[in-house]
Amino acid sequence: MDERSRRKILDVMKVLSESERPLGGTRIAQALALAGKDMSQRTIRYYLGLTDQEGLTEQVGRRGRQLTEKGRRELQTAYVSDKVGFVAARADALTYGMDFKIRQGKGLVVVNMSTLPYADLSRAKAIMRSAFEAGLSMGDRLLIGPPGQKLGNMTPGSEEVVVATVCSIAVNGALLAEGVAMNLRFGGLLQIQDYKPARFTQIINYDGTTLDPLEIFIKGGMTSVSQAAQNGEGVIGASFREIPAPAAEMVRRQVPRLERAGLGGTILVGRPGQPLLEVPLPTGRVGMVVLGGLNPLAAVEEEGIATSNRAFGQLYPFEKLKHYSEVLGE
Repeated sequence: MDERSRRKILDVMKVLSESERPLGGTRIAQALALAGKDMSQRTIRYYLGLTDQEGLTEQVGRRGRQLTEKGRRELQTAYVSDKVGFVAARADALTYGMDFKIRQGKGLVVVNMSTLPYADLSRAKAIMRSAFEAGLSMGDRLLIGPPGQKLGNMTPGSEEVVVATVCSIAVNGALLAEGVAMNLRFGGLLQIQDYKPARFTQIINYDGTTLDPLEIFIKGGMTSVSQAAQNGEGVIGASFREIPAPAAEMVRRQVPRLERAGLGGTILVGRPGQPLLEVPLPTGRVGMVVLGGLNPLAAVEEEGIATSNRAFGQLYPFEKLKHYSEVLGE
């Protein structure tokens, strides 16, 4: 198969991967057209016949086709070089999809979706509660689904639960609604000393990676969120943004409002053109540090409980999330 056809097949598979239900040729063609990719239904049916033969897709009655697990694995590994910058692009797309209003405390926000074993849930709740109480989480809300049941677009195994936590880029969307656009620079490991941020020890630029940095750090065993929560000394996940200098004071005024709305997690806003936590800033820009939304799950992983994490998981109604004390216990 030539390269051009292969890329078209991947385009069709990508549409299927982003849908929560099976799709037919008409809906696939419509989705591709919205993305600026013209493909006839006849061509789509031809490619789907090939993917069926390869076990990448499967027919679901008259409803259309869906990706198989083999298809999902193929899509994840295909054309890695094309995916560099994917995380930054997805973050931007989700940011612009938010409609959260700070004053009302309602609307769609970006959440991370994680799974963990149901058998470990009681212990995991206590660990996550410690991270929330120490102020190391992004916001004060989360949601845990029943074992084996779908939450949002995440379906766990029969012996697993889904945990939805607020993603740090929810701050981007909330402030964009107030007229402040920001540049997401990198995710990193932030050293905490005496309960205060000291410096970044590791960073990964969002526009140069195919995976969320905090997902990488968690699975690499590089965080110590539990330790930071207990004694104020450790390494946690955080991200760094740039905002226009004229917006800095307005952002500073919005931070307490975000906290009251349940989206606390902005821990530092710098000064125009001045380094922030040893990170240099160009003239006319201001640095901003936001806590990682997956920090509570990082703490769980540190304690030997296996987690699977998907940062920038999806948009989810903020009002359906609950205060951590209600979900995790007092």
